[in-house]
Amino acid sequence: MAAKESSRNDQGTTLSRMNYTTTMVTARDTAFGVAQAARDLLPTSFPDWTAPLSHLESLTTVMFSPLAAHPVYQSESLAKALQLMQQQQRQRTSTQSSGSELVLHGKSQAWPSSSELLKAEIPESSAPLSLFQGFAATYPELATPTQPQNSTKRSRRKKKHHGSTDGETGRSLTQKIADREQKIREGNKLQKQKSSTANEINQINMQIEELVNKRKSLEQKWARLEAKEQQLLMTIDALNGSIVAVEEDASDAGSSRTGQQDEADSEDEIYERGTCYKTLEGHDDDVLCVDFNHPKGLLVSSSLDGTVRAWDLHRNRCLGSLEGHTSLVHCMQLDNGSLLTGSDDGSIKQWNLTAISPAPTTTSSVASSGRSSPVSSDDTLPVLTNCCVGNLEGHQAEVTALYSDQTMAVSGSNDKTMKQWDLETQQCVLTLDVMWASNSAGSTGSSSSWKRLDQWSLDGLTSFFEPSHDFVGALQFWNFALASGTIDGKLRMWDLRTGQAHRTLPGHTGPITCLQFDEVHLVSGSADKTIRIWDLRTGSVFDTLSYSSPVSSLQFDAGRIISTNASENIDIYNRTSFQHTSLQGHTGQVHSVRFRDSVLASGASDGVVKLWAL
Repeated sequence: MAAKESSRNDQGTTLSRMNYTTTMVTARDTAFGVAQAARDLLPTSFPDWTAPLSHLESLTTVMFSPLAAHPVYQSESLAKALQLMQQQQRQRTSTQSSGSELVLHGKSQAWPSSSELLKAEIPESSAPLSLFQGFAATYPELATPTQPQNSTKRSRRKKKHHGSTDGETGRSLTQKIADREQKIREGNKLQKQKSSTANEINQINMQIEELVNKRKSLEQKWARLEAKEQQLLMTIDALNGSIVAVEEDASDAGSSRTGQQDEADSEDEIYERGTCYKTLEGHDDDVLCVDFNHPKGLLVSSSLDGTVRAWDLHRNRCLGSLEGHTSLVHCMQLDNGSLLTGSDDGSIKQWNLTAISPAPTTTSSVASSGRSSPVSSDDTLPVLTNCCVGNLEGHQAEVTALYSDQTMAVSGSNDKTMKQWDLETQQCVLTLDVMWASNSAGSTGSSSSWKRLDQWSLDGLTSFFEPSHDFVGALQFWNFALASGTIDGKLRMWDLRTGQAHRTLPGHTGPITCLQFDEVHLVSGSADKTIRIWDLRTGSVFDTLSYSSPVSSLQFDAGRIISTNASENIDIYNRTSFQHTSLQGHTGQVHSVRFRDSVLASGASDGVVKLWAL
């Protein structure tokens, strides 16, 4: 097998050498023919050309031989080669060198002629490598085929262009995908915004529809109110006509009176201060409390005889009694035609006195002596029916203090509580526990104050006519601010919104029987025989008024404090001049005073009600 393979390799080598020889011969003949043709053409262009043909043969052998030592002959044109040959000939002539030498690149080297080279036999070589392989190993840069510089640059630019194009294409695709995702997200966001806007539009439409319905209901309510207003205007006109008719009847009746009565009526506006100009008689026992709404209007009084009487101050007559309570009435408040009364039976009744019809005037009801006009009740006292319009029940003991406005009332009781009432619904809306508030406050000396309760109660029994000391002696409110005075001698300020006492004013040493406050001051009267004026801004006592007996009732305004102190006299304290004046006329202890404008009403234990000019 080895012999066969060796014979095959020898045959291949022989064929390769034969092909190489044939190729070289063909290339040499072609080059020689070209060189001769070039020599025939050169004399016209190069007149100095005298190179022999042997030099052309050598040059052809060098140019077209794959063993050429320098690449310049493969890359330059034939014209440049001939120019080089002419230059070498000139150098040879100047140096007198042999004609058979060819100079390349300034170096002199003898080259054999091409005919000699072709005739020479190629020696057999026992080297494992061929001559061409050795040349390629010796000159790798010459054996490696080179490409033209321009084509190399173009291929580089092309590759670079394709590479950049591919990179740009890759980057642009990624960017486009990212842009697409971003646009999709923006589209989703816009969709959500559209949905939210649609929801807001739906809500606005619902609100508009609700407002339209509300407007319709308000328009209907407006129409009803207008109709009601028209009815009220008509009623007012009718009442005005009735009032005019009553005044005309009164003037006609007044013309039939005696001249002395006419003189008394004409002098109503010129009474001296401190003068009692009218006395109302009718009660059979002590008058406990009084109130009136106008000097020529209505007056209401309660008495120990168990009656509550309404008086007409214009005609000087008793209109009748208000029946409904089963016990004594110790507190009341009259506001225009609305009356509230608090009784020992634990109830509060609401009365409408505008429904009372005026009583006819008789000659027997008019006195003929003095400036005061005593008025007596008839033998049969009429009962005023259809006047009670409400009943407030909730207290478990006597109602001892009462105050109200047009819509709300607050009452105090001996059950140690205060209650807030809604006059429209006649329901209790809030209950205030005085004992709980006192214990939660935990003020110093509170226990000793409550220990004095029994002592004050026993002192109240020393005289039958001496007023009893109630647990809640007095109270008043304005908006949500409530002030109360209790048997422990303390004043408490309450917030009706929370039902909590937020301030306590200690100072009195006896039960508080009466109080009143305005924007700046609070005035309180006590069984300790003093009246204290408090500054609500600081919570301190501004002034103290001392008396000889317990204070039972008081009322004040900006210029005066009018009070009673369990005596027959009424004390008037001038807040400007700090002077005291006294009104004398009752024959018993005065229990209650009330003034409006320049008229003062007082009720005493002598069973009469007196009106005074202030």
